[in-house]
Amino acid sequence: MSIKGLLLRFALLYFSLMIAASVAIAHFELEGIGTAIGMAILGVSVVWPCESFGRKNGRYLARGEKWRVIAGMVAMFLLTDVPLSLLAVFAGEVEPDALFLGILGVVALIYALFIAAMVHSTGRSLRKRGLVADEATP
Repeated sequence: MSIKGLLLRFALLYFSLMIAASVAIAHFELEGIGTAIGMAILGVSVVWPCESFGRKNGRYLARGEKWRVIAGMVAMFLLTDVPLSLLAVFAGEVEPDALFLGILGVVALIYALFIAAMVHSTGRSLRKRGLVADEATP
């Protein structure tokens, strides 16, 4: 599996699970746990493709590959969630003030750190279970 394949799997999984979760949240009126569901979806969307990459290739991501994958995942996340946040501004539900932008920036940073932690921990888990070699080189 290639890096592009890994990122494509991430994107397809993340987008499809977010759409399904949005429908379920709206249908069952679960707005109070939307953030927890979003974090769980993001975690699954990161771990599953990374795990598949390690299993199919017999190695995990090298340092440079790992940072490219993290950057790609964060970029895809930001390209979907930031515009959705801005829709709330255009709908008049939120004021586009410094507080809103600050919260948006902090949340984006937290999600980016979460993605990086999940990518790193997936590699550690694969190595611990003996599914990939200790350190990979491209």
